[in-house]
Amino acid sequence: MEQIYIRTIQFEAWWEKMVFERLSRGWYLTKLSFSIINQEKKLLLLPIISGISLIAVVLSFIIPLVGVFIWWPSLLNNNTAFSIFYYVMYFVFYLVTYFVGVFFNSALIHMATVKLQGGHPTIGEGLRKAGENIGLIFKWALLAATVGLILNAIQQKAGFIGRIIIGFIGAAWSIAIYFVVPVIIYEKQSGFGAVKRSIQIMRNTWGEALGGGLGMGIIFFLLALIGVVLLFVGIYAAIAMGSLWIFVGFLLGTIFYWLFLAILASAAHGVLVAALYRYAVTGQLSPGFQQSIYSNPWAGQQVNQAPNYNAPRPY
Repeated sequence: MEQIYIRTIQFEAWWEKMVFERLSRGWYLTKLSFSIINQEKKLLLLPIISGISLIAVVLSFIIPLVGVFIWWPSLLNNNTAFSIFYYVMYFVFYLVTYFVGVFFNSALIHMATVKLQGGHPTIGEGLRKAGENIGLIFKWALLAATVGLILNAIQQKAGFIGRIIIGFIGAAWSIAIYFVVPVIIYEKQSGFGAVKRSIQIMRNTWGEALGGGLGMGIIFFLLALIGVVLLFVGIYAAIAMGSLWIFVGFLLGTIFYWLFLAILASAAHGVLVAALYRYAVTGQLSPGFQQSIYSNPWAGQQVNQAPNYNAPRPY
């Protein structure tokens, strides 16, 4: 009985140490992501270009749709025809927007990887890497659009409980495809093969991904709250000064602030995915960053070594 108790204590200590190491490493990778963006500010241009491209895509769909409803108003009264039209347009729209997003995200992740390797990335270099894999990116966008269409169709017809279940399925899918983009551009896999490989990497880096995701989420949540504070200050100032234009000024300032945060968050997330993928595959972080940013809380393992996920348990 005493031996079982000792083994239980040893297991708990081993588990806590492993989890703390992984979370700490994930937090380090979050700080590393912001450090890289600070050094390579051109990384922020890719989310901007991607956003502009997506706006152009949305407009290219809205204008023809308005024309369709003007010239074919009976479509709205035909449930069967409208349903077919809706799902076809939804699929095409999701396919195009997802393809655009993944294309520029691929360029961003490659630029971040070059920087992690000690190089000096360029926008052209990132776009060329994405262009080399455009076929695989389209194949992946096709699969993602199909899954999105199926989940959307089921969710619309499901009840309250069914929608909750579909929501969990969607969340699980998002976790499963976390590393799909680097798998596409570096391992030349797409479709379900890329999903399978992404799940494998996620199993090996769940703690780092959790630590990095939580750290980044908390940071941007707190930064977003500053915008809310600005809005309340604008309302108070507008009432005190009796001027609507004061509130309009604060509102515009808050909107631009949130847009900048969205751009920064997109770039930081891409860098984090690149750093997590590189660490999972090679066990390396980045030359010159390890000692300056990260302090390993456990002296037995260096941060530039591959994580030993098959380490023996204490019993």
